[in-house]
Amino acid sequence: MRNIFIGFLLIFFNFSIDTDGSKIGLIPDFIGYISILRGAAEMVDKSDFFSNIKPYVTGMLIYSSVLYVFDLFGFTLSYPMFGYILGFISTAISLFISYNIVMGINYIERTYSCFLNGIRLMSMWKLLAFVNIIAYLLMIIPLLALLTIIAVFIINIFFLIEFNTSKNMYYGRFK
Repeated sequence: MRNIFIGFLLIFFNFSIDTDGSKIGLIPDFIGYISILRGAAEMVDKSDFFSNIKPYVTGMLIYSSVLYVFDLFGFTLSYPMFGYILGFISTAISLFISYNIVMGINYIERTYSCFLNGIRLMSMWKLLAFVNIIAYLLMIIPLLALLTIIAVFIINIFFLIEFNTSKNMYYGRFK
């Protein structure tokens, strides 16, 4: 689960430098997906949810690599609506992947009769999904877009805190 946590960390907090006509991601999302793929492989014996996400994580690894190249050559900056659509697709699939990871943790919690913070983690995921959807819907209103982007950032932090708690409980139970 440590690799999944690192992957989430790298995906949720991606910083970039905008230059004349291009955007350079300092830590590309595809590195986070590589980490999640490794983490899912480690967890596959505990729940089928982790094996079921492998094709989606692999797809996002490829997809985010292509997006990185598009950003690097300024394609998404030149065509902002295209960048918006690509970003929405990326967010939707990432939410699907994270949902299945949370469901996998809940499955482990029920199957092995151990507490892994599953209910709080699922509640935080629902809030994360809701705020991400609202952020995309409000992108056309600059002030509200800024506020929802800040909200997404804060919710990402809270989700990572809850996931870290689950991860630590998992390692406490399944060394």
